[in-house]
Amino acid sequence: MTIKHDYYTEINKALISYEQYKPYHTHKIEWITNRIDWCWRWRKITEEQMNELVDRVIAVMEQQKYA
Repeated sequence: MTIKHDYYTEINKALISYEQYKPYHTHKIEWITNRIDWCWRWRKITEEQMNELVDRVIAVMEQQKYA
């Protein structure tokens, strides 16, 4: 029996903490961007999921001045 890892949900949860301006984050923003890249490279997430996550990361970075 294999357990399928839900990479999208893992990234989504980490990103939500930034979108909701929580004071503590389980992962750094760099981890989120690297994870999106890795997951897309190895096709662990769909193109639509990748585009949505990237758009959300960009919005967080623009709002919180990470860039």
